[in-house]
Amino acid sequence: MDLPIEVPLTRPVTVDDQTYDKLMFDEPDLDTQIAYAELEASFPEPKMVKQEDGSELAVHSPITAAKVNRFWLARLSGVSEAVVGKIKDSDLEAVNAAAEAVLGFQAAKGKGAGDGSGNERPAK
Repeated sequence: MDLPIEVPLTRPVTVDDQTYDKLMFDEPDLDTQIAYAELEASFPEPKMVKQEDGSELAVHSPITAAKVNRFWLARLSGVSEAVVGKIKDSDLEAVNAAAEAVLGFQAAKGKGAGDGSGNERPAK
């Protein structure tokens, strides 16, 4: 996958006299990962819901899920949460798909033996 991923907005967003007609999604940096851990620590405890197989599933509220979505959309696209909050429903599917692709790319990078972090010494 080539990064960043450009998503044109069919309904441009204007915040503080700046108009956004596209968003560029890229992989998260360390500061974003730390900020997410801090956000996650602020969430209320999820409700534990018993499943048919006897296991329990942690279920967060819809508000928590929306905050997580807003956080990642803003951080991965490099815009404020105020901008993300103004994205129209007609653009959300494409915007969410780009964020999921970037986050999926991150998850895939971490799996598999031999995958490097990108910080290794160059080969000579």
